[in-house]
Amino acid sequence: MINTMPGSMFYACSALFFVFVVVHKFTADRYTQQIVLFRLAAIIAAGWLGIFKNNLNEKIQWLSSKEQISVTGTVTDISNIGYANRCYVKLDTVDGQRINNFSVVMYTSDWFEKGTVLELAGKYNSFTPKSDFVFNYAQGVFGSFQPDHIDVKDNETNYISFFNMLSVDLKDRARDLFNYKTVPVAIAMGLGDKSLLDDSVVNDFAFTGLSHALVVSGLHVGFIVAVLNLLMYKIPVCKKLKNIVLFISVFLFMGVIGFTPSIVRAGCLLMAVTFGKTFIVETDNYTVLAIIILITLFINPYSAHSGSLLLSYSAYLGVIHAAEIARRKEFNNLLSVFIMSAFATLYTTPILALLGMEMTLLSPFFNILMSYLIMVICTLSFFLPVFSFIPLIGMPVASFIAPLNDILIKILMWFTNFVRQYFEFAMINPSTSLMKIIIFTVVVSTAVAFLQFNDYKKKIIFVFTVPIITLLCYNFMNRDIITVKVFDGSSQPSYIITAEDRNYLLATENINQNRLDEICEDLFIEKFDEILVCSFKQPDTEMYLEYTESLKWASVTGEYYIGDYVADVNVKNRQMCCKLDVRGTIFAFNHNKADMSGEIFDFYFFGSDTPKSVVADNYFYFYPVIKKNVDLVTEKQAKELYDILTVKIKTPSGRYSIVEDVKNFGSRI
Repeated sequence: MINTMPGSMFYACSALFFVFVVVHKFTADRYTQQIVLFRLAAIIAAGWLGIFKNNLNEKIQWLSSKEQISVTGTVTDISNIGYANRCYVKLDTVDGQRINNFSVVMYTSDWFEKGTVLELAGKYNSFTPKSDFVFNYAQGVFGSFQPDHIDVKDNETNYISFFNMLSVDLKDRARDLFNYKTVPVAIAMGLGDKSLLDDSVVNDFAFTGLSHALVVSGLHVGFIVAVLNLLMYKIPVCKKLKNIVLFISVFLFMGVIGFTPSIVRAGCLLMAVTFGKTFIVETDNYTVLAIIILITLFINPYSAHSGSLLLSYSAYLGVIHAAEIARRKEFNNLLSVFIMSAFATLYTTPILALLGMEMTLLSPFFNILMSYLIMVICTLSFFLPVFSFIPLIGMPVASFIAPLNDILIKILMWFTNFVRQYFEFAMINPSTSLMKIIIFTVVVSTAVAFLQFNDYKKKIIFVFTVPIITLLCYNFMNRDIITVKVFDGSSQPSYIITAEDRNYLLATENINQNRLDEICEDLFIEKFDEILVCSFKQPDTEMYLEYTESLKWASVTGEYYIGDYVADVNVKNRQMCCKLDVRGTIFAFNHNKADMSGEIFDFYFFGSDTPKSVVADNYFYFYPVIKKNVDLVTEKQAKELYDILTVKIKTPSGRYSIVEDVKNFGSRI
């Protein structure tokens, strides 16, 4: 329901759930007091969300009303997106007035280091209600900025720039220490920078269920703390002092990684537990987790829509639950690791289904096989660059231990590639692979029942009810939902429309058959109920008829139906444009200077020639095609379509949401 229900309902439910967790230990009569707490939490959540939204809307209206503003701000993140640099700036002042907790994104040809303080002059633009503003809001980004003038303030040093310089030094050391083939993985697993990774490596890790190894989070914090505890074991100082050292070390580690959402959550969790132990405050994992989430939602309630937050916290809950079972049943270490990995997979599966992401059913097995190898690689990839700064230690580190880390990384890369080639059957999409999900839930519920319950009747009831509930939830989640998947078929976007287990393909020009085979295989589509080819070129009839028994060619200007959906095609003298209307959500593109000026769309896909007056909530482009249109793409703040774009449309309201598949999503966790 995350993508289809009103946001306020989701925020309120999230807040309610975590308030329950916090008060769980202190509730004497849980059947009566929880009702009071439920209503109290609902009032608090609704009230705070209202205050936050009103305050945010006032800021947005104030900034949008100005033709031009002067701002100062700090660069918190920057990335290259092919034609320009996407720069995130946390604003400090607007026209001399202080502004808090407000960040913007801007596109520029300039490159700035994190922590750089900028003086900007230009125009602020708010995200439109029908764009993917929720994703940006979840990151604390509440608008875009078109700069006319950029100045860098001199002699400005802050904590962001300090940690960035430290991180750069460590990455440079890593490049000197490790083999050039393993450096990208070492820097990703040890220092949290995935920018050097090849897409194929990221996909291999994602397919194997080991993506978490590439994202510095709680796993890595645990390794760091374990090594520090080992180093301080023989030091004759009190435990409180050691905890303080751990507290400071974790904070420094968070800074080096860059205070990403995942490392902040993991670091804060561990720091809270350490703080409790140091000052003899009774703590437990559930309470600490709830407090951190409440703080997160208090700072920005929209962060409840963050996929990384949902996945990391649900995985953490699964690990906590599994650890309690393992401790109660007195499992050995190997079985405990397997149970925790399995429960992490189980707890994250509903979120993966809601986000339309893929997962591998064998990830618990792969995790247990690789857990110790990942632990060693993560630890060495971080500590070796650090130790290389220390005199007398740097030489043996570079000569003996770094080559060992290279060998271990190569083994891990070979393993992930091997699994991707030979275990493809285990990869599923929980939102579409219904039969696999039912089988999965039957197996998992059986395993959980035998772990959790001693009574035989309870085991049987659990094993039968969980798959039934899963099936009901699946049907509820997908009711009245139309999915449109957009992909690059040649030089223009092509669309796959899925509704009520029927699949339609709207093809533009002639799609490469290898590309179409790959897409169908990824989406588990064997046949299309109908194919409409929108092109002034003669379609490859023989190829398309392999995929459907119903083929149509939009060869002249007019409206064509594909299923129940309208495609408005304009073909004239090799100039073509196409508008696809799916329950009021409009997808459009043009080709060879076809006239679409003055039109308003939900999604617009740039071609090599695009009129400036086209208006859309979401702009996308293919980089090879857009070289002639860089200025316009920058002005429209278009996003590159380099894989499959998934859009869920809720009928009959027509509200839509943009969902990212696992390949794209992995880069954002």
